[in-house]
Amino acid sequence: MLHDFGRRDSLKYGITTMVHLLGGYNYSKKLGYDLLAKICMTHSCPTKSIYDIDDVVNKNCTDEEYKFVEDYFNKVEYNDYDKLIQLCDALALHNGFTLIEKRLIDVALRHGVNEYNVPKWKAFMELKNYFEEKMGKSIYSILPGVIENTFNL
Repeated sequence: MLHDFGRRDSLKYGITTMVHLLGGYNYSKKLGYDLLAKICMTHSCPTKSIYDIDDVVNKNCTDEEYKFVEDYFNKVEYNDYDKLIQLCDALALHNGFTLIEKRLIDVALRHGVNEYNVPKWKAFMELKNYFEEKMGKSIYSILPGVIENTFNL
């Protein structure tokens, strides 16, 4: 998805969450795409906490990056579009949609876990519940391939 194009900088700087988020944010801003820049920064941070970012928790970012992102999250307001992108990101593997729990475990296995993961996971589950309530049905009922991707069928 377009919100992940900050990963293109990973070839140059290594694969880190901060490169992923800030790379997409900075490039989008440079092109004048403010909404995309916001999505690049916020798509994996449902609690609006800097501790949603693994590189911050692991102290794998510069003081300048930390301060910028902290200030950003202190000012940003999420709307339903932001929340929907966060939910969609939490429902998708490389091969399509899956159960949210499988996606969260997939990320945990790749990046490790810390004391901030459970609040972040709860926030993703709250997003799922929020949109299901708005829709009046399970999110999984409208997503193609959930069963096949979840159970490798």
